[in-house]
Amino acid sequence: MTLTTLNRISIAELAIYTPALLVAILLSSRHGFRKNAGWLYLVIFTTARLIGSSLNLATISNPPSNPPNLIVASQVMYSIGVSALVICLSNLLGRVLLGIRRQGTRTLISPRHQRLAQVVVLIGLILSVVGQSMMSGEIGDAIGGGGRGQAEMVTVPSESQAGLGLIMAGLGFVVLGTLVTTMLQARAVEPGEKRLLLGIGLALPFMIVRIVFSGLAAFGTDPRFRSYGGVASFVWYFLGMGVVMEMMVVLILEGVGLTLKRQPSAVPAGRWRERKYEGN
Repeated sequence: MTLTTLNRISIAELAIYTPALLVAILLSSRHGFRKNAGWLYLVIFTTARLIGSSLNLATISNPPSNPPNLIVASQVMYSIGVSALVICLSNLLGRVLLGIRRQGTRTLISPRHQRLAQVVVLIGLILSVVGQSMMSGEIGDAIGGGGRGQAEMVTVPSESQAGLGLIMAGLGFVVLGTLVTTMLQARAVEPGEKRLLLGIGLALPFMIVRIVFSGLAAFGTDPRFRSYGGVASFVWYFLGMGVVMEMMVVLILEGVGLTLKRQPSAVPAGRWRERKYEGN
């Protein structure tokens, strides 16, 4: 059995995201498993990465001539993971904003804005999954070299490109919201939540690099960012701009999360509470 560099990366992800999943579950149990608590999406992200890595390793025992179901499923898990991480950042920012509203200060970013951004990201996720499924035939041809013995370039469907564009828009909302809150309303942030706002700010540059990598792969033609029909150096760009960036985001968010106090009412349990603090 010969391990490729991608296989070794998957092994490293299993080793890192297994304890990360346990920490994410701990944070969710401490701060709430509600979907708008943010930490639940960290559980979803780490789970998606573990499943995706396992599927990648499962391809070792399957010859390339087999239907590329495992590869497509692994890539779907990566799409789910990126979307979950963006929504996680959005909801954690929402926790900071809710703390401001609880003090009677109106925020420039309202819960309605957040819900709209999350819907946009979810639609992007659906389109990305549809696009990945449509690529299964081309991936099979690329693996087999189209009968010519060398990998072929895979055309990214417009559905995948549109989905990634929506996910980028969702991340742009988080970046804008973080900048606005930091520059205009930092004094109104609750003392304990300032660490969370700082953590979001520190994580965003890594997340931006991660999204840029996906954008270069989906919209560009540079073979360095193409897993099929690309060049051997792709794996190192994938490692540096994709895998490591995600790990840094998780490390920062979980590190900050462990320092936060438990605040059962920090995230609204229902829409009526959001309206109460919305001030609109």
